[in-house]
Amino acid sequence: MTIEKIKQNTKLGILAVLLAAAIFLTWNFLSHSPSGCYAKIFSIGSSVCHQIPSHSFSIGTIQFPVCARCTGLYIGSFIGIVYAFLSGKKISIPKIKYLIFLVILFIFWAGDGLNALISDFLNKPFLYQSSNLSRLITGYGMGLVMSTALVTLFNFTIWKTGIKAPVLENTFQIIGYGILSALSGILIPISGPIVFQAAAYITIFTIVSIITLLYSIFWVIILKKENQFTNWKDIVVYILAGYTTAAGQILLLIALRNRILF
Repeated sequence: MTIEKIKQNTKLGILAVLLAAAIFLTWNFLSHSPSGCYAKIFSIGSSVCHQIPSHSFSIGTIQFPVCARCTGLYIGSFIGIVYAFLSGKKISIPKIKYLIFLVILFIFWAGDGLNALISDFLNKPFLYQSSNLSRLITGYGMGLVMSTALVTLFNFTIWKTGIKAPVLENTFQIIGYGILSALSGILIPISGPIVFQAAAYITIFTIVSIITLLYSIFWVIILKKENQFTNWKDIVVYILAGYTTAAGQILLLIALRNRILF
């Protein structure tokens, strides 16, 4: 048997093991989580968010699976990630003026969160009274930061030949992001149950995707495979490894939160 054949069989074996692990963890979650699709995604939301009802959007008895701040963060990240990946394998860091803008968005997001935390601790407003609107707006700002950083890091780490241009490179992108964020931010709280729940599914899909991409990058770096890939087919093993690790993390955090070991 040639060395190339051995490598191929080893790769297939690893892929099979990862696939089995991914299926097992997914089945474990589906079997032990609350019944009903929406209840299951609500459970996933609990792994990353406090889900305080007063800090979350609701329609009737249906509560969004994450709080208003996380809603902006993950819906915003979804908008940014989709655009960034469609724009190509861009690997450069944004210009300094855009980096400053992203830092400002981060400061507003962190500042509003810290103000809310201190206000809850004091049981009275600290600097100002945080609201679901301020949480949503600053969350969307952080969504642009998250998506820009994540896609840039992914492209820079994964691809053998990347495009030497930044993901965020002009003001029109920011304006477009702002318009889509405003439209979705207005629509979610006032929409009917169908649109509301559709947005919830998109949010949870984004959460799982972000964690998966981060762990995929982690495994590529740990195994010293940086900048060796030319297409998505080449990184299936690492994406699967990332998903398996992400699923394990989500299950663990849900278990810790509910004091149940699955």
